[in-house]
Amino acid sequence: MNLRAAAVDIGTNSCRLLIAEKKTDESFNILSRKLEITRLGEGVDQNKILKKRAVNRVFKVLKKYKAIIDEFQVDRVRIVGTSALRDVENSYLLTEKIKDLGLKLEIISGEKEAKLNYLGAVSNLEDNFLLVDIGGGSTEFIWSNSSEINFKSLDVGCVRMTEKFIADPNEKISLAEINEIQSYVDNSLSKELELDKKFKVKGVGGTITTLAAVKLALEVYDSSKIEDLKLKYSELEKIRDRLKDLKLKERKKVKGLQPKRADIIVSGLIILMTIMKYINSQELYVSDHDLLYGLLKEELFN
Repeated sequence: MNLRAAAVDIGTNSCRLLIAEKKTDESFNILSRKLEITRLGEGVDQNKILKKRAVNRVFKVLKKYKAIIDEFQVDRVRIVGTSALRDVENSYLLTEKIKDLGLKLEIISGEKEAKLNYLGAVSNLEDNFLLVDIGGGSTEFIWSNSSEINFKSLDVGCVRMTEKFIADPNEKISLAEINEIQSYVDNSLSKELELDKKFKVKGVGGTITTLAAVKLALEVYDSSKIEDLKLKYSELEKIRDRLKDLKLKERKKVKGLQPKRADIIVSGLIILMTIMKYINSQELYVSDHDLLYGLLKEELFN
Protein backbone atom coordinates (compact mmCIF):
# COMPACT_ATOMS: atom_id res chain seq x y z
CA MET A 1 0.00 0.00 0.00
CA ASN A 2 1.26 3.48 -0.90
CA LEU A 3 1.83 6.17 1.73
CA ARG A 4 -1.44 7.61 3.05
CA ALA A 5 -2.04 10.87 4.91
CA ALA A 6 -5.00 12.59 6.55
CA ALA A 7 -5.39 16.35 6.99
CA VAL A 8 -7.93 18.04 9.26
CA ASP A 9 -8.67 21.77 9.23
CA ILE A 10 -10.46 23.09 12.32
CA GLY A 11 -11.72 26.44 11.12
CA THR A 12 -13.85 29.17 12.63
CA ASN A 13 -16.92 27.88 10.82
CA SER A 14 -16.26 24.31 9.70
CA CYS A 15 -14.23 21.19 10.42
CA ARG A 16 -12.91 19.41 7.33
CA LEU A 17 -11.14 16.14 6.62
CA LEU A 18 -9.21 15.07 3.52
CA ILE A 19 -7.52 11.66 3.19
CA ALA A 20 -5.20 10.87 0.28
CA GLU A 21 -2.85 8.19 -0.99
CA LYS A 22 0.43 9.03 -2.74
CA LYS A 23 0.31 8.08 -6.42
CA THR A 24 3.61 9.40 -7.81
CA ASP A 25 6.24 11.83 -6.56
CA GLU A 26 4.00 14.73 -7.52
CA SER A 27 0.41 13.53 -7.27
CA PHE A 28 -2.05 11.79 -4.96
CA ASN A 29 -5.53 10.28 -5.05
CA ILE A 30 -8.26 11.56 -2.75
CA LEU A 31 -9.75 8.67 -0.75
CA SER A 32 -12.19 10.53 1.50
CA ARG A 33 -13.50 14.08 1.87
CA LYS A 34 -15.73 15.26 4.75
CA LEU A 35 -17.03 18.64 5.93
CA GLU A 36 -19.21 19.55 8.90
CA ILE A 37 -20.26 23.01 10.05
CA THR A 38 -19.15 23.20 13.71
CA ARG A 39 -19.00 27.00 14.27
CA LEU A 40 -16.06 26.88 16.69
CA GLY A 41 -15.77 30.67 16.37
CA GLU A 42 -19.18 31.33 17.91
CA GLY A 43 -18.80 34.52 19.99
CA VAL A 44 -15.00 34.59 19.59
CA ASP A 45 -14.78 38.05 17.98
CA GLN A 46 -16.57 39.60 20.96
CA ASN A 47 -15.30 37.54 23.90
CA LYS A 48 -11.93 36.07 22.78
CA ILE A 49 -12.79 32.73 24.40
CA LEU A 50 -14.06 29.40 23.09
CA LYS A 51 -17.52 28.36 24.27
CA LYS A 52 -17.67 24.86 25.76
CA ARG A 53 -20.61 23.91 23.55
CA ALA A 54 -18.60 24.94 20.44
CA VAL A 55 -15.61 22.86 21.61
CA ASN A 56 -17.94 19.89 22.17
CA ARG A 57 -19.38 20.25 18.65
CA VAL A 58 -15.87 20.07 17.18
CA PHE A 59 -14.83 17.17 19.41
CA LYS A 60 -17.90 15.14 18.38
CA VAL A 61 -16.96 15.58 14.70
CA LEU A 62 -13.28 14.77 15.38
CA LYS A 63 -14.29 11.47 17.00
CA LYS A 64 -16.10 10.58 13.76
CA TYR A 65 -13.10 11.68 11.69
CA LYS A 66 -10.74 9.59 13.86
CA ALA A 67 -12.81 6.48 13.08
CA ILE A 68 -12.58 7.25 9.34
CA ILE A 69 -8.81 7.86 9.59
CA ASP A 70 -8.37 4.50 11.36
CA GLU A 71 -10.51 2.76 8.77
CA PHE A 72 -8.24 4.01 5.95
CA GLN A 73 -5.09 2.89 7.83
CA VAL A 74 -3.46 6.26 7.42
CA ASP A 75 0.32 6.61 7.96
CA ARG A 76 0.43 10.33 8.82
CA VAL A 77 -2.10 12.75 10.34
CA ARG A 78 -1.98 16.55 10.57
CA ILE A 79 -4.61 18.57 12.43
CA VAL A 80 -4.45 22.35 12.26
CA GLY A 81 -6.48 25.13 13.85
CA THR A 82 -6.81 28.56 12.25
CA SER A 83 -8.34 31.97 13.00
CA ALA A 84 -10.70 31.21 15.92
CA LEU A 85 -8.00 29.26 17.77
CA ARG A 86 -5.42 31.99 17.13
CA ASP A 87 -7.72 34.59 18.71
CA VAL A 88 -8.68 32.92 21.99
CA GLU A 89 -7.16 32.64 25.45
CA ASN A 90 -8.50 29.15 26.18
CA SER A 91 -7.51 27.07 23.13
CA TYR A 92 -6.31 24.42 25.64
CA LEU A 93 -9.97 23.36 26.04
CA LEU A 94 -9.79 21.81 22.57
CA THR A 95 -6.08 20.92 22.58
CA GLU A 96 -6.51 18.74 25.70
CA LYS A 97 -9.64 17.01 24.40
CA ILE A 98 -7.90 16.17 21.12
CA LYS A 99 -5.06 14.52 23.06
CA ASP A 100 -7.67 12.07 24.43
CA LEU A 101 -8.08 10.81 20.86
CA GLY A 102 -4.32 10.27 20.58
CA LEU A 103 -4.08 13.22 18.19
CA LYS A 104 -2.22 16.52 18.28
CA LEU A 105 -3.57 19.97 17.39
CA GLU A 106 -1.27 22.49 15.74
CA ILE A 107 -2.50 26.12 15.87
CA ILE A 108 -1.03 27.88 12.85
CA SER A 109 -0.37 31.56 12.15
CA GLY A 110 -2.19 33.50 9.43
CA GLU A 111 0.99 33.46 7.35
CA LYS A 112 1.37 29.67 7.68
CA GLU A 113 -2.30 29.31 6.70
CA ALA A 114 -1.68 31.44 3.61
CA LYS A 115 1.47 29.42 2.73
CA LEU A 116 -0.47 26.13 2.99
CA ASN A 117 -3.18 27.56 0.72
CA TYR A 118 -0.49 28.53 -1.78
CA LEU A 119 1.10 25.07 -1.58
CA GLY A 120 -2.33 23.49 -2.15
CA ALA A 121 -3.16 25.63 -5.18
CA VAL A 122 0.32 26.13 -6.64
CA SER A 123 0.03 23.52 -9.38
CA ASN A 124 -2.67 25.53 -11.16
CA LEU A 125 -1.56 29.11 -10.51
CA GLU A 126 -0.15 31.41 -13.16
CA ASP A 127 2.73 33.85 -12.60
CA ASN A 128 0.58 36.91 -12.09
CA PHE A 129 -1.86 35.53 -9.53
CA LEU A 130 -3.70 36.61 -6.40
CA LEU A 131 -5.06 33.77 -4.26
CA VAL A 132 -7.88 34.69 -1.85
CA ASP A 133 -9.21 32.45 0.95
CA ILE A 134 -12.24 33.77 2.84
CA GLY A 135 -12.67 31.84 6.09
CA GLY A 136 -14.95 32.19 9.09
CA GLY A 137 -12.60 34.41 11.08
CA SER A 138 -9.99 35.71 8.64
CA THR A 139 -9.15 36.14 4.97
CA GLU A 140 -5.78 35.14 3.57
CA PHE A 141 -4.13 36.73 0.53
CA ILE A 142 -1.22 35.25 -1.42
CA TRP A 143 0.24 36.97 -4.47
CA SER A 144 3.30 37.06 -6.68
CA ASN A 145 5.42 40.17 -7.01
CA SER A 146 8.67 40.20 -9.05
CA SER A 147 9.20 36.43 -8.51
CA GLU A 148 8.55 36.77 -4.77
CA ILE A 149 5.55 35.23 -3.00
CA ASN A 150 3.74 37.52 -0.54
CA PHE A 151 1.38 36.44 2.27
CA LYS A 152 -1.12 38.50 4.25
CA SER A 153 -3.87 37.56 6.71
CA LEU A 154 -6.65 40.02 7.68
CA ASP A 155 -9.19 39.55 10.48
CA VAL A 156 -12.22 39.73 8.21
CA GLY A 157 -14.20 36.49 7.95
CA CYS A 158 -17.84 35.59 7.35
CA VAL A 159 -18.61 34.46 10.92
CA ARG A 160 -16.78 37.47 12.39
CA MET A 161 -18.59 39.99 10.10
CA THR A 162 -21.99 38.36 10.70
CA GLU A 163 -21.59 38.57 14.49
CA LYS A 164 -20.29 42.14 14.26
CA PHE A 165 -22.81 43.69 11.88
CA ILE A 166 -25.90 41.56 11.27
CA ALA A 167 -28.47 42.16 13.99
CA ASP A 168 -30.64 39.11 13.25
CA PRO A 169 -29.41 36.52 10.70
CA ASN A 170 -32.92 34.98 10.74
CA GLU A 171 -34.27 38.05 8.96
CA LYS A 172 -33.58 39.67 5.61
CA ILE A 173 -30.21 41.46 5.45
CA SER A 174 -30.64 45.24 5.26
CA LEU A 175 -28.76 47.57 2.93
CA ALA A 176 -27.39 49.38 6.00
CA GLU A 177 -25.86 46.11 7.31
CA ILE A 178 -24.35 45.36 3.90
CA ASN A 179 -22.85 48.86 3.75
CA GLU A 180 -21.36 48.47 7.23
CA ILE A 181 -19.62 45.21 6.28
CA GLN A 182 -18.42 46.74 3.00
CA SER A 183 -17.04 49.78 4.78
CA TYR A 184 -15.27 47.74 7.47
CA VAL A 185 -13.66 45.37 4.94
CA ASP A 186 -12.67 48.22 2.62
CA ASN A 187 -11.06 50.04 5.54
CA SER A 188 -9.07 46.90 6.52
CA LEU A 189 -7.90 46.43 2.93
CA SER A 190 -6.86 50.09 2.57
CA LYS A 191 -4.86 49.96 5.81
CA GLU A 192 -3.16 46.61 5.35
CA LEU A 193 -3.06 45.50 1.72
CA GLU A 194 -1.07 47.31 -0.95
CA LEU A 195 -1.50 45.84 -4.41
CA ASP A 196 -0.44 47.89 -7.40
CA LYS A 197 -1.19 45.79 -10.48
CA LYS A 198 -3.85 43.62 -12.08
CA PHE A 199 -3.91 39.96 -11.13
CA LYS A 200 -5.63 36.82 -12.25
CA VAL A 201 -7.63 36.03 -9.12
CA LYS A 202 -8.19 32.53 -7.76
CA GLY A 203 -10.54 31.98 -4.82
CA VAL A 204 -10.52 29.10 -2.31
CA GLY A 205 -12.37 28.35 0.94
CA GLY A 206 -15.97 27.52 1.84
CA THR A 207 -17.51 30.92 1.08
CA ILE A 208 -16.20 31.00 -2.48
CA THR A 209 -16.82 27.32 -3.34
CA THR A 210 -20.36 27.70 -1.92
CA LEU A 211 -21.03 30.73 -4.15
CA ALA A 212 -19.86 28.65 -7.12
CA ALA A 213 -22.26 25.86 -6.07
CA VAL A 214 -25.09 28.43 -5.81
CA LYS A 215 -24.28 29.74 -9.30
CA LEU A 216 -24.54 26.17 -10.65
CA ALA A 217 -27.55 25.35 -8.38
CA LEU A 218 -25.86 22.07 -7.38
CA GLU A 219 -28.07 19.62 -5.51
CA VAL A 220 -24.91 17.80 -4.36
CA TYR A 221 -21.47 19.42 -4.10
CA ASP A 222 -19.21 18.23 -6.91
CA SER A 223 -15.54 19.23 -6.77
CA SER A 224 -14.99 18.52 -10.48
CA LYS A 225 -17.69 21.05 -11.46
CA ILE A 226 -16.31 23.69 -9.08
CA GLU A 227 -12.62 23.47 -10.03
CA ASP A 228 -11.58 26.42 -12.23
CA LEU A 229 -15.14 27.72 -12.60
CA LYS A 230 -15.29 31.42 -13.45
CA LEU A 231 -17.34 33.70 -11.16
CA LYS A 232 -18.09 37.19 -12.49
CA TYR A 233 -18.67 40.23 -10.28
CA SER A 234 -22.00 40.77 -12.08
CA GLU A 235 -23.07 37.22 -11.13
CA LEU A 236 -22.14 37.88 -7.49
CA GLU A 237 -24.30 41.03 -7.55
CA LYS A 238 -27.27 38.94 -8.69
CA ILE A 239 -26.66 36.33 -5.96
CA ARG A 240 -26.37 39.13 -3.34
CA ASP A 241 -29.64 40.75 -4.48
CA ARG A 242 -31.37 37.37 -4.35
CA LEU A 243 -30.03 36.23 -0.95
CA LYS A 244 -30.32 39.49 1.02
CA ASP A 245 -34.08 39.59 0.38
CA LEU A 246 -34.64 36.11 1.80
CA LYS A 247 -35.19 35.24 5.44
CA LEU A 248 -32.90 32.54 6.87
CA LYS A 249 -35.45 29.74 6.47
CA GLU A 250 -35.78 30.65 2.76
CA ARG A 251 -32.01 31.00 2.28
CA LYS A 252 -31.60 27.46 3.64
CA LYS A 253 -33.58 26.15 0.64
CA VAL A 254 -31.36 27.76 -2.01
CA LYS A 255 -29.77 25.09 -4.23
CA GLY A 256 -26.01 24.84 -3.74
CA LEU A 257 -26.10 26.54 -0.32
CA GLN A 258 -25.52 24.29 2.70
CA PRO A 259 -28.31 25.11 5.19
CA LYS A 260 -25.78 25.55 8.04
CA ARG A 261 -23.93 28.18 5.99
CA ALA A 262 -27.07 30.17 5.17
CA ASP A 263 -26.73 32.62 8.10
CA ILE A 264 -23.18 33.73 7.16
CA ILE A 265 -23.12 33.48 3.35
CA VAL A 266 -24.20 37.08 2.70
CA SER A 267 -21.34 38.39 4.86
CA GLY A 268 -18.89 36.17 3.00
CA LEU A 269 -20.26 37.34 -0.33
CA ILE A 270 -19.90 41.02 0.66
CA ILE A 271 -16.29 40.39 1.77
CA LEU A 272 -15.53 38.84 -1.64
CA MET A 273 -17.25 41.61 -3.63
CA THR A 274 -15.45 44.30 -1.61
CA ILE A 275 -12.09 42.61 -2.29
CA MET A 276 -12.83 42.38 -6.02
CA LYS A 277 -13.82 46.04 -6.14
CA TYR A 278 -10.69 47.02 -4.18
CA ILE A 279 -8.37 45.25 -6.64
CA ASN A 280 -10.49 46.29 -9.63
CA SER A 281 -11.24 42.76 -10.79
CA GLN A 282 -14.40 41.72 -12.64
CA GLU A 283 -13.96 37.97 -12.26
CA LEU A 284 -12.24 35.20 -10.34
CA TYR A 285 -11.62 31.47 -10.78
CA VAL A 286 -12.72 29.02 -8.08
CA SER A 287 -10.72 26.13 -6.64
CA ASP A 288 -11.10 23.79 -3.69
CA HIS A 289 -7.36 22.99 -3.73
CA ASP A 290 -6.63 24.87 -0.54
CA LEU A 291 -4.98 24.46 2.87
CA LEU A 292 -5.94 20.76 3.15
CA TYR A 293 -4.18 20.01 -0.15
CA GLY A 294 -1.16 21.95 1.14
CA LEU A 295 -1.06 19.84 4.33
CA LEU A 296 -1.30 16.62 2.32
CA LYS A 297 1.56 17.73 0.06
CA GLU A 298 3.72 18.45 3.12
CA GLU A 299 2.95 15.02 4.59
CA LEU A 300 3.19 12.94 1.39
CA PHE A 301 6.13 14.57 -0.38
CA ASN A 302 8.44 15.85 2.38
